[in-house]
Amino acid sequence: MTKKEINLAQPAMKHGKWQIEDHTQGSDCREVLLFRMVDQDHEFSLPLSVVLNCLWIAEKEGYVPKLPEQWKIDVENAY
Repeated sequence: MTKKEINLAQPAMKHGKWQIEDHTQGSDCREVLLFRMVDQDHEFSLPLSVVLNCLWIAEKEGYVPKLPEQWKIDVENAY
């Protein structure tokens, strides 16, 4: 696959800020945060749970260093 064929997604930006939908204040949504993303052809959202699951997989596969157990506890308690 050439570099041109790779479809890189980036955070959606508005006025220099990432577009994040905060649902922590009682919105009728199962996700607390949705990260707005864009690529060459689409705009889409990534729920926080998906981001955390991807991080967990990357950790298990050795692509990122092991996260401290307290960090994981803090994330679980926050949401």
